[in-house]
Amino acid sequence: MVMSKDNITLFLDSIKNNNKETTSVYLPSKRSKINLTALNLKQQKDIIACVADGVAGLISFSRILNSILIDASGLDDLLIIDRAPAIIGLRAKAHGYQYKTDDKVIDLNTIIGKLSGYSPIENTEEVIEYSGIKATVGIPTLSQENSIILKLEDEVNKNGDSNTKNLGSIYIYEIIKFVRSLEYDSINISFDNLPIKERINILEGLPFALNKLIIKYIEDLKEKEQTLLTVDDTFIDINPSFFDVE
Repeated sequence: MVMSKDNITLFLDSIKNNNKETTSVYLPSKRSKINLTALNLKQQKDIIACVADGVAGLISFSRILNSILIDASGLDDLLIIDRAPAIIGLRAKAHGYQYKTDDKVIDLNTIIGKLSGYSPIENTEEVIEYSGIKATVGIPTLSQENSIILKLEDEVNKNGDSNTKNLGSIYIYEIIKFVRSLEYDSINISFDNLPIKERINILEGLPFALNKLIIKYIEDLKEKEQTLLTVDDTFIDINPSFFDVE
């Protein structure tokens, strides 16, 4: 029996509407558990496909994960610190709690337990000051990060995957994500609606010492997360292969 296109569309829509399977995951920005819609096959395929796209694929990987989490939660204010616990919870729901590395098996329940109750932020923003210049920094939302990643992807694709310029672009775009505003001599510049190119021009004109302080703020956040994602000296790297289950 040959199905018509209308029947196929109806079938897929019915599956989508009836797919109510969820998993409860603790999210640091909410300081509580949130129900997330389980991963589907297409989402997992899109994640794994990033492996074949070189530098551009690794950059788009974060954007794809962010979009999945926004859809799965129905929330547009999740922060990037929510990504790791949410993704580990979704991966465990899809493939089970045993994760095989090259030389051992990690129980993801251990990671989930460490992440439960974790919140690295006391305030949503922090002010860093150097030589009279005040930089307000904060943890971006998944949506804010995605808007920046899209610009970075365009630049990397134009440069070519092996172009060394990409390293500098990745470096500066990472800083941009966390800067909210700058103030000097009563002049305040908000980064919220400022074009990416203008943000880059401004950051490149800042004293290197101030940029180092901003980078330290970013590194401190990442170090906290890395500690939580480490079990028995094994770091669980959330990359495309994390979802590639044989």
